[in-house]
Amino acid sequence: MKDKKRFWIILSSVLLLLIGSLKTSRAQTSCCSEDPALSYFLFPKASQTYRYLVRYEVFFPNVLDKEKGFFVILPEDFYQNPMARYPVLFLLHGYNFHRTGMWWKATSPEKAKRLLCEVKEEEYHWLLHENIAVVAYAMTDSKNRTYRDLEKSLEWRFQELFQFGGLGKGDYKPEEIAQSIVSHNLHPGRNLNDPFHPLQKMVIVLPDGDNGFYTDENEGKRLFPETKNRKACDDFFPGEAMNYSLLPFFYMKPGAVGKHESYFLELLQYLESQSQYKERLLRRRGLGGISMGGFGAMKLGLKYPHLFQSMSSQSGLLDIELLKDKWFLKMVMPELLEVFGRFEAHQLPPGSSLDLKHIEDNNPFSLIKTKGVSHLPDWLYFDYGSKEGFDGITEGNKNLEKHLKAGNRQIPAQPFNGKSGHNYRFWRSRSGNILQHHSDVLQKTLLGK
Repeated sequence: MKDKKRFWIILSSVLLLLIGSLKTSRAQTSCCSEDPALSYFLFPKASQTYRYLVRYEVFFPNVLDKEKGFFVILPEDFYQNPMARYPVLFLLHGYNFHRTGMWWKATSPEKAKRLLCEVKEEEYHWLLHENIAVVAYAMTDSKNRTYRDLEKSLEWRFQELFQFGGLGKGDYKPEEIAQSIVSHNLHPGRNLNDPFHPLQKMVIVLPDGDNGFYTDENEGKRLFPETKNRKACDDFFPGEAMNYSLLPFFYMKPGAVGKHESYFLELLQYLESQSQYKERLLRRRGLGGISMGGFGAMKLGLKYPHLFQSMSSQSGLLDIELLKDKWFLKMVMPELLEVFGRFEAHQLPPGSSLDLKHIEDNNPFSLIKTKGVSHLPDWLYFDYGSKEGFDGITEGNKNLEKHLKAGNRQIPAQPFNGKSGHNYRFWRSRSGNILQHHSDVLQKTLLGK
């Protein structure tokens, strides 16, 4: 009788714990959970063939005084192997032009949230545009013994993603995406029956960097009214946005500037000391990014080499000393003008100024020269497209090529790679190369080589 009673007490306790954990997980749902592609990853249906361990998390960074959301992509066997520990790969998103009011004027929380969910920017970008979870899972799947296996696996996975609403109307077909990643980029011009070795399994973290250039803002002055909504969703109340231009429809989103380098370091510390994953993370880290995120990855990796073993940049702003045209900055990237100088709202660009010392201290090209790196090291990968459409990106990458004697890192236009322009189709086509780079470097560090 006592054993039976003990059984029911234990069962009740387990059920309470399960209910509590379900409540906790439901409390931290993404702002755009109704999006079909996001639902496919976060809330897999019974009819799905492929499941992805994607988690949406929030934490409260003191330096920003606002809750921030981020995604965590876990290895497929994360819960089956509770003793296994994994290296971490941070992937940083690019600049969100929609936040600056160039194409919108968000004057209500509802419109701001709707815009965020429609364009799928910021922390959503790597997950829903570059489809990094799909690519990473295929490339770590031990069933893929050849490059042909990998390409077919990607095709099937993208086919299911398409069926569940995860590919946009103007996107390529699943087989074309798979070909672009494998045949044209990861294993170009070679036999698809060549053996493929699955990648090092990693925990992938996708932070939200706002439009802050992953840098602590120069002045620290308050440009915006105090933020009323400190929750993770990127909505805001009327009056919180700032009309920064003489043109009445140019608005800057609150939270776009601040201490974003300190915030990123606080996120890293949180993950490894307070998050539910803290016991499962190795002190082996990679850092990569696209566009503004490429700048951030290179800059942070070079400033904190003890924290990161591998780095990558796609279409990155690698030489920001080239960006000195205040007319261009104020109209196109006003946050950069504020982060690296003094921004004057409602005035012509000459009223603002750039702090050249602050630029030099945070410029990837300056940092790599200061550190005496004169040849391309094996821990660094970078590339850019032949049709970027922005001289600041093309010239910055060429400057780094020349300095590191790296040869031509420019990727030409290919079938199904977005014509090698500044777009997610191009970055996705190179996602396999990026993951391979970080896997190779992190695996060497794990083996002590």
